[in-house]
Amino acid sequence: MKNYKYILLSAVAALSITATAQDFDNDPTLKIDNKEQQVKFTVGARFMADAALYHTDFTPLQSGATISDARIRTSMSYGENWYFYADFGFGNGKFSQKNIFLQYAKKDANDATHAIKVGYYNDPAGSMARQTSLGSYHFISRAGMVNSLGEGRELGITYKYSAPHLFLYQGVFTESAYNKVEAGFNGLTVSGRWAYRDVNANNNEVLQAGINARFAHLGGGETVTTKGSTVLKKTLSLGQSLETFVDDDEQFVSCQLPWANNVIDLGAEALIMQKNFFVRAEYKHKIVTKKRDSYKIFIASQDNIDGWGDIALWENANRLKTNNFDGAYVELGYKIFGNDYTYNRHEGVMNGLNGKALEVVARFNYTGLNDLTKGEYFSAGRNQYYAAGYMEDWPGTGATSVGGGDVYSTTVGLNYSFNKYAQVMLNYTWHRLDKDFLRYDKNIHAVQARVQFTF
Repeated sequence: MKNYKYILLSAVAALSITATAQDFDNDPTLKIDNKEQQVKFTVGARFMADAALYHTDFTPLQSGATISDARIRTSMSYGENWYFYADFGFGNGKFSQKNIFLQYAKKDANDATHAIKVGYYNDPAGSMARQTSLGSYHFISRAGMVNSLGEGRELGITYKYSAPHLFLYQGVFTESAYNKVEAGFNGLTVSGRWAYRDVNANNNEVLQAGINARFAHLGGGETVTTKGSTVLKKTLSLGQSLETFVDDDEQFVSCQLPWANNVIDLGAEALIMQKNFFVRAEYKHKIVTKKRDSYKIFIASQDNIDGWGDIALWENANRLKTNNFDGAYVELGYKIFGNDYTYNRHEGVMNGLNGKALEVVARFNYTGLNDLTKGEYFSAGRNQYYAAGYMEDWPGTGATSVGGGDVYSTTVGLNYSFNKYAQVMLNYTWHRLDKDFLRYDKNIHAVQARVQFTF
């Protein structure tokens, strides 16, 4: 009990000595407006610093502090329709490219906006949470399942239809923004997010329900050469941190899926927002199909003392299985005082706090990266599953289980916004973990504080 009191008191102290910050989507400090040329140029920035204390059952997490995000953003608009945006990150001591895109948008006579967008930005089907800027989020981290099962930024082109009651957003993307694949080709993705909504005139009362879907054909991988035979091996990695940036270790909830071929994502979302209260929730289901040139690998395996003799025996010892994973979260928030919550019609998401405000929030998240086959045995010493139900020393195990880990995360938080530029946040999260490889890790506790500001 003393440990938990120490964690809580330390986090409160961290809040009291840190500075301030707020919504990255607010107007930037510097504006250059050339009305004669119909050009407006802006420059802004964002900074986030986190402190965290962890308590685990067995495998340690490293408590401490970090600059979780630091960005410089620029934008330029021409006339009423053209808009260019680019922002670049410096968090964790590394330079990284964030969003960069060009958009043409125009309203029609029915108050609906049609927008064509091309560049590098978030996949529409990534989730409602992914479409919300982290600077506008009401928790220190997005829900874990969003990071493990939802897609982030990709290079592509989209069409968005944003009307008073309909939101339709779809596009085509490539697998790698710079075509940096070791072998194969840059894969292809088709995705979309579609919602029906009822929004009042002041954008402070919303009822929204939607679905999203994504199909990705993976193209890039590595070449595997054995005894003169060469095959393309594509691998998909899924994982998340424990909803923290201070120690973003993904070993607790992660998996590698060799021979991945196609990925199908299906999701649903809901948002209820009032002036001082909100509830939002999402569900995602991911299907990963597998494919390989079994015959080539089988032939290559014959040139040794353990040759199989029959391809059916080899395939039975090296089976492929289509994997299925699920995740969901529900978030609630209540604003004790401050300006009304507001809604962004163009993006179909809720905005962050704006002006002096205090709110309490709560979230429950489930991420399921366990896809276990009944009857298989797991050896923690070898970190391997066996189809026979016991450990055996024989080439190939025939096992198809994936033990990426299931985690149930409960978070409560308190956010205080000094003004539209400065905010502090405090979160406590309890994770309940179920992972065969980390069988001594069941309960993980985290208290986190954040200071963020724009300038």
